[in-house]
Amino acid sequence: MTSAAENARSDHGDLTGRILDAARRLVLQSGTRKLSLTEVAAVAGVSRQSIYRYFLSKEELIDALGRNEYQRFNAAMERAIEGLAGQARMEAALDVVATVLQDQPPRRIVDLDPRFAHEQIVGALPVITEGLIGVIRRCQRDGMPLAAAPRDLAAAIARTVLSHYTFPDQDAAAARRQIRAIVGLPTT
Repeated sequence: MTSAAENARSDHGDLTGRILDAARRLVLQSGTRKLSLTEVAAVAGVSRQSIYRYFLSKEELIDALGRNEYQRFNAAMERAIEGLAGQARMEAALDVVATVLQDQPPRRIVDLDPRFAHEQIVGALPVITEGLIGVIRRCQRDGMPLAAAPRDLAAAIARTVLSHYTFPDQDAAAARRQIRAIVGLPTT
């Protein structure tokens, strides 16, 4: 049986998730400049006052949206590499990175709100790089040979992925092949 405190935490998490999902959809439709808490509340099916219980401002909601995306990325990475070692771990990690890229609406936010997109890319670069450094070092400890230092490989992968997000290739598989090539994995 769950306690009232556990139910309240669950309701808080569910409500926060609904608000963040609504905000993400609206940002992808119209960008951050046109985002309004009233519209987020309507899409989430909550009152505007409910949003203010969790987010004091539009800026705080946007920051939370970014943190949520980074947490989703890190959780996906951990799930993908769990129990794997060496090259299998590397392949799984690169697959997560490529899949996250493919799941982004192509250039939509870059076209709608270039300043916001730039800020997000600047913030994503170190997060992706640092996350990959850890994975690459673990692969190296497993005996996987590397063509360069883990930090350089991770930065090259992150910059390639973000470049493909900013300037999509006609060939949807190009990013995946290129990030595999960076670490010396077969690209076919």
